[in-house]
Amino acid sequence: MKGRCLPSHRTARQWAAVARQLAVPVPFELTEFRARIERHTQRVVELIPTVMREGAPSGIWLRTASADYFYYEEQTSPFHQAHIVFCLAAHVLLGDSSGGSVDPRLVPDVGPELARIMIDGNVGSPLTRLEAETFAFLALDYARPAAYPPSLARRALRQLRPLHLALREAVPEVTGAEPCGFWPAANFRLHRQVIQIRDAALALRPYRDPEVAAVATRAARAAGLSGGDFAAAVEASVLSAAMSARAAGYPMRNAAGHAGLPPVAGSDLRSETACLVKVARAFAQLRHEGPARGEAPKSRSADRAMPAHPNRTPLR
Repeated sequence: MKGRCLPSHRTARQWAAVARQLAVPVPFELTEFRARIERHTQRVVELIPTVMREGAPSGIWLRTASADYFYYEEQTSPFHQAHIVFCLAAHVLLGDSSGGSVDPRLVPDVGPELARIMIDGNVGSPLTRLEAETFAFLALDYARPAAYPPSLARRALRQLRPLHLALREAVPEVTGAEPCGFWPAANFRLHRQVIQIRDAALALRPYRDPEVAAVATRAARAAGLSGGDFAAAVEASVLSAAMSARAAGYPMRNAAGHAGLPPVAGSDLRSETACLVKVARAFAQLRHEGPARGEAPKSRSADRAMPAHPNRTPLR
């Protein structure tokens, strides 16, 4: 996908100044952020966690005459939720928010003219997705409890790379436009990589298999794993099986979205990265071990995902 240029350093400094004016709480906390953005905009802001349906964006901003409503994905990590909320807030704080906007994924069969009549405003936003994500990075980077040295960020990028590449191949639509430059270096690239991993994991929810999660749970317990390592091993197995099921074209037609729970992390980039690095290591080990151990849950998932059933049509 053709890259888009990031904002200039001058624009980035202006956006960072907005984040400082908000006095983003450290460590970041959604409820306190809501109160601060209300004071900044002099408007009521409601933060509403919800489970987005398949194909919907991970966050939606709705504006009425009296309030702004930020709907954000409930089934993801605190850091990912904070990123989603900041991306939504960027359109209020930096864009022309005099009119409404409609995400085309919500109304794929409605043209812009009809959408304009429906919401009685201007369709679209002057901010691109990449620009909103850049503001989210700047704001969360400002709110971080401790600096992330570039050397550690580059190391984390290498550690996450196998999982990131596998998820990008499995769910290419979640990656979005790639920047034509790498300002501001390793931390920004790491932030984008982490968010893309979380976005891909959300897109794979319809393919998550509870039976794979159960098998992986028993295996992790038998291996003596606990805490974050235990959660990472289960998540890696579920993700690997979900990738195979999606590649085969057969979604799970059950409550698979609740199969296993992503490892819980904090609301800053450092703790989120540490959490996903464990998942990446477990995923790499799973793929390295092959059918003897790690691939068994994935293979069973793929078999269950592809029965000869007269009422089941594979997705292509």
